[in-house]
Amino acid sequence: MTRFLKQTLLTLLLFLGFHVVVIAQNSNNTPLIDSLSVVYGKNLYTNPIVAKKAAEEWLKESKRLDIDLQTVRALYALGNLGNISGDYKNAISKTTEAIALLKKLNLESGLAACYNILALGYKNLGEYPKAMDSFMMCLSFAEANDNKIQEANAYQNIATLYVLQKDFTKATENLDRAANLYRELGNDDGVLTTLFNFANILKEQDKFDDARKHYKTVLGYREKEGNKAVIAYININLSQMLVEEERCEEAIVALKKTLTLLKALKFNSDIAIVLNDLGLCNSKLGRTKDAINYFQEALAIGETQSLLSYKSDIYKNLAQLYQEADDYENALKYYQKGVTTVAEQNSLDKEKYVAKIQERYETQLKETRIALLEKEQKLSDAELQKAELTLKRQRFVRNAFIGGFVLVLITLIVLRLFYIQRLRVQKELNLQQEENAKQKINQMIQDHKLSVIERYQEGQDEERARLARDIHDGIGSDLAGIKLAFEHYSEKHEDASQAKRIGEAIDNACFDIRSLSHQLHPLSFSKIGFTSFLNDFVDQITNNTTLTIQTFIFPEEDIDKLPEDLLADAYRIVQELINNIIKHAQATEADVQLTKHDAYLNIVVHDNGKGFKTNKKQGIGLRNIKERLQKVQGTLDIDSGSGNGTSITIDIPIN
Repeated sequence: MTRFLKQTLLTLLLFLGFHVVVIAQNSNNTPLIDSLSVVYGKNLYTNPIVAKKAAEEWLKESKRLDIDLQTVRALYALGNLGNISGDYKNAISKTTEAIALLKKLNLESGLAACYNILALGYKNLGEYPKAMDSFMMCLSFAEANDNKIQEANAYQNIATLYVLQKDFTKATENLDRAANLYRELGNDDGVLTTLFNFANILKEQDKFDDARKHYKTVLGYREKEGNKAVIAYININLSQMLVEEERCEEAIVALKKTLTLLKALKFNSDIAIVLNDLGLCNSKLGRTKDAINYFQEALAIGETQSLLSYKSDIYKNLAQLYQEADDYENALKYYQKGVTTVAEQNSLDKEKYVAKIQERYETQLKETRIALLEKEQKLSDAELQKAELTLKRQRFVRNAFIGGFVLVLITLIVLRLFYIQRLRVQKELNLQQEENAKQKINQMIQDHKLSVIERYQEGQDEERARLARDIHDGIGSDLAGIKLAFEHYSEKHEDASQAKRIGEAIDNACFDIRSLSHQLHPLSFSKIGFTSFLNDFVDQITNNTTLTIQTFIFPEEDIDKLPEDLLADAYRIVQELINNIIKHAQATEADVQLTKHDAYLNIVVHDNGKGFKTNKKQGIGLRNIKERLQKVQGTLDIDSGSGNGTSITIDIPIN
């Protein structure tokens, strides 16, 4: 009995990353379009009916709003779904429309994926030359846009074409290329799909045990994902191997289970495959009536071109079954239908062949016409050459005279050009010298400005140090003396509570004087630790004001090891910024963050105050900060707006 075993290849390929890779989202998306896109993606392999409805609404809404990129994505989605569900003509139609729109928009980024879908549609319809051409286009655009995922998809799909042609060597070579690209990208989904197609090769070579092992490995992963489409394809192949091994009872159980899943997914062309296999199994087991029912049900599936060769085998199987049942009338009817279907298929193949012959003829005709035109052109050139020789003899004397005159004229023109060029070069040289002089002057001005800033800051630091010494040695010493005298006095008087309050006030004054002295002229950071000193300063501000400050210093040990001058500048900058927040920002909270990077120290100070306009005239504090940063070649960025708080970012080079 004739049997048609379809090679079910996973050419639905990873439409992998459709929502991310193919075409970027349009910034004008509506919530409805976004939600429809999500519904499509979630149901693509689990509930294609819902996915198709969502994609059609997606396309309708995109066209209504005239959002071209979303229209392309919706068309791609419908083309993808057509290949999955067996509606191959619709897949080709929608994808062709998407490609035309992408070319109209001059966008190449999505063309590789679209050509991949188009090629799959042609392949599934049996139009292999068109499929291969489209795969080549996919590879071309994928390589041009460095789209390795679509390049891998194309190689994998090309491998399926070679499997259908029984060229397993080339099929394996292309699968290896795809697998290497997937591994390079870390794409486990692509590697699994490659493993599935490798199992198909083993199946076609009748290495059923090895093929079954690979199928089950892929099946385990896909069942965890809930990918019903791929689960169905794997089960079809597992069932077909049972049919091939004539384990018909086991095959019928597996095929019925697969049939239920395919009917839920509405994968019509694959349903026909399973029904045909059920008919074959039942006929081998002598269940003629059941076999006829399955074959009849398979015939009711679609009238697409892709099923013509399939239908001819079913007709022949039915004819043989009716013949065995002595129903010669139906046997003859289905035999004739089988012959007619084969004739139709041969007619289609003939039409394709004739079309190719015609195309070659037209190409050859064009080449012949081009050759004739070139020959005529050569003849015309020969006649012209003869006429030119005659004219040359007549014009020789005149041309000699004109040639001499032209030579003299050219010499004069060349001399003038050289003179003009020399003047131009001299002018450019003068301009360059003038520009160099300006740059030197600007550099001198800049150096002078930096020198002035350095002397000004050194003067500030010296004045701070002097004030710190005067406060510590003068007022500090006086307060210490007052404290000793008061303690001596309080020992002789009994009003302890009043004396205690006065003593605490004197202690606080002493503490404030020491703090002020340290802030004006802190000790060497290498001795006391920069981060510790900065935290003490912040704690003091927090305790004496309503401002809450949080510090983030990372890494503290590395920051403490930075050069003393850099840490001094950083401390003065943070001190100035916090003082500005207290004076002007009306803030309740602030953050101070210091982070050491390889090449620079990053300082970020943020508050929740009233903010200020950055184009407003800046105060002395910010000018001092900018001058410090100018000295060390640092950068300053201010992000502030009225009522939105202020964030100041500073980078100070370490080297």
